[in-house]
Amino acid sequence: MNLCHFNNYLTADATLCFDAQLRTLNFAEFWQDVASQSQAIQQLPESSFALWQHDSYEFLVLFFAVLLAHKRLILPPNQVQQLQQQLAEQGIGFIQRQRVLTLEPIQSLSDSLLTDSEIVFFTSGSTGTPKQILRSLQQLLCEVQGLAQSFSLPEATVAIATVSHQHIYGLLFKVLLPLATGRSFYREQLIYPEYVVQLQQRFAEINLPNYVISSPALLKRWPSDVLLEHCAALYSSGGKLEDGVRASINVPIIEIFGSSETGGIAHRAADHAVWQPFADVEVRSDEQQQLWMRSPHACDIDWVATGDRIELLEPNNLQSAFHLLGRMDRIVKLEEKRLSLDEIESKILQLEAINQCHVLLIEREQRQLLVCVAVLNDTARQTLQQQNKHQFVTQLKQQLQPLLERIAIPRQWRFLSQLPVNSQSKLNKSDLIKLFQEGSQPVILSRQQQDEQHIFQLEFPPELACFKGHFPNFPIYPGVGQIAFLQHFSRELWADLRWCQGFEQLKFQDLIRPYHVLQLSLSRKQHKVSFELKFADKNIASGRLLFAVEENATS
Repeated sequence: MNLCHFNNYLTADATLCFDAQLRTLNFAEFWQDVASQSQAIQQLPESSFALWQHDSYEFLVLFFAVLLAHKRLILPPNQVQQLQQQLAEQGIGFIQRQRVLTLEPIQSLSDSLLTDSEIVFFTSGSTGTPKQILRSLQQLLCEVQGLAQSFSLPEATVAIATVSHQHIYGLLFKVLLPLATGRSFYREQLIYPEYVVQLQQRFAEINLPNYVISSPALLKRWPSDVLLEHCAALYSSGGKLEDGVRASINVPIIEIFGSSETGGIAHRAADHAVWQPFADVEVRSDEQQQLWMRSPHACDIDWVATGDRIELLEPNNLQSAFHLLGRMDRIVKLEEKRLSLDEIESKILQLEAINQCHVLLIEREQRQLLVCVAVLNDTARQTLQQQNKHQFVTQLKQQLQPLLERIAIPRQWRFLSQLPVNSQSKLNKSDLIKLFQEGSQPVILSRQQQDEQHIFQLEFPPELACFKGHFPNFPIYPGVGQIAFLQHFSRELWADLRWCQGFEQLKFQDLIRPYHVLQLSLSRKQHKVSFELKFADKNIASGRLLFAVEENATS
């Protein structure tokens, strides 16, 4: 794909995006906005900028404005304090909308924008510390072209996303695909299934079909009575879609397999179906059954090793469909014995009590330990909470003895209501490892943002240090521990907050017990952070934390 597609829309009055009131902005207004911002950004001395914007339109304007200004663009995985400090040490700040004094119309887009642009993505961090991946606009547009060829969508279709445009999946499907093909997108990210359907109904009133970009983390929690409407396609990426999820949703789900390094590799539309490579992707495997791929939209023009194991249906066909067998890095050696963590997980999942699990090899006191984080079915979870954990785990290990050799049975276990995922709906290995370390903070199962409100799903495993001594026969999570993690999350979200120097309307209305799953809402006005903790519909705690704020910082 070349920039003539974009040049065709420079003066178009077709609708590009809708806001919450369904007010529209057209392509011509967008490109004028880009041109004005680009001219202002070009005058700035910095050569690189990080971009983090919650509004998809604002994000897309600054995305193209920075590239048109011939600046390097960094798309961070989050905007937490630690990452902001790391980028600041490199002289990289977060770009904001600039004040514009003159409006000069954009005439055309040069093809040099394709080849000279530098866009830095971060891997998800699911296997350790995130690393930076350099991509060009040309590679991204090649992938958009492949998507347009692979999936048939009505010409007048609006994209609705439950995932963020900050990550490559949302960027491609939500904003770049509409921009390159004359379609539209809805500016906000929706975090609840009910909100998606309500918006679909509003678009139906103006005769607009839609397609939805979502993730396994949300789709597995999708209520069966919440029916998608006027939906031309439903996409899922960011991790494996669990078996059975498709059966509870009234629209076929197209699953996308790929990574930040490779872009999209393949897709499928049914559980246990083979993966079909995209039209511009070639695949092969080596003697270890590792998947290698080659595509004009990958980070390298040569063959790229993916770290995934596959079984090709047609080994001599570079467009062969394939079965995924698991990750290469999940083959580990324990006491000189080679073990497949994927195979161990498949055996554990045969137990009636287990719905999900993730097995890890961790280091402790110069020893390697095989451990497991498991999600139990409702009956087993109730049993666990009613009896001694040691007894429960012993029973699980006994059930595994006919299925696994002794060394392959996990030594330590943690039980959660769901496996924790990051903002890209992928498992965070570092978060899972923390479950087996001494800690006081609850587990973040998921996090979302709705307007200016940050929403966390938190779980309180009985192993947390704050439960110890409060009280032996009736453990509760103390208020001082709650204040501690509220401060931590607040300072992680807003880098200019320093220390908590007071409270307002602080209320502790009910107790937090082991295994509780709570919803935490955080929002900020100036130096005050308001919080609300809820267990189901019951208020647990609420109030405001008053922070000292770093001088010359903005909230």
